[in-house]
Amino acid sequence: MRRAALAAVLLAALSISSVASAAEPEALFQEGASALARGEYGTAIERFEAMSDLGFAHPDASFDRGLAYVARVRAGADRPGDLGRAAAAFEEALLLRPGDQDADRALDLVRAEVTRRRARRSKDTASVRPTLDRVVVGLASERAWSLLALSASILLAVGLALRTRPRGPLQVTGRILAPTALVLLCVLVPLAIGARRLRLTTRPGVVVVPEAHLVDEAGTALGGDPIPEAASVEVGDTRGALIHVRWGATEGWVPSGSVRLLGL
Repeated sequence: MRRAALAAVLLAALSISSVASAAEPEALFQEGASALARGEYGTAIERFEAMSDLGFAHPDASFDRGLAYVARVRAGADRPGDLGRAAAAFEEALLLRPGDQDADRALDLVRAEVTRRRARRSKDTASVRPTLDRVVVGLASERAWSLLALSASILLAVGLALRTRPRGPLQVTGRILAPTALVLLCVLVPLAIGARRLRLTTRPGVVVVPEAHLVDEAGTALGGDPIPEAASVEVGDTRGALIHVRWGATEGWVPSGSVRLLGL
């Protein structure tokens, strides 16, 4: 009897705990939205960041977090990195809900403001383009490249089978199809592998400090132009307090606190 009663109490406690943990992000969201509406931007940011710390990712929460940072900037109470954190929030909203025009527009406005401020301080505003391998791999998802590679392998098998047919139109088709499919397979397989490697070894991030200066793994400055606030980067390995980033063709290590990883 005692064991049965104890089990019932434990089950009830676990049930209450799970309900509370599920409700906590919702409560934080409501508190953050209310604080944002009242103009209490610092409180709103605290609530939305607490949601993020709990691992809760939702496009509406990310978008409102970005709005809270932008509102604090407009109120003249901004802190260093607020524009970068706003950009990270809007970019996160776009990752969670592709095609969100409001988030896309807000992200463009934030980055335009970063560029304006850098120009006012006589800082360079050079644009960085991704390298060719990133451009090609980024044309489609890992799944799309894999499906295309699978289709090419099937076409190759069909072409090889047709080549064994007696002389005629089918054999001619096989002689054309087999080498064509082989070339496609040689192109598509590396692209699928590259897309998979990028997914497994990198994460999207945004610079959330006024400037991120690159160093090597030992912490020695590499020189060159720093990565500006609100820039999108690829984040790789972590070594102590440093994190590896790639910005276009530029790569190196920066303090981990300089980059906000985007929740997916």
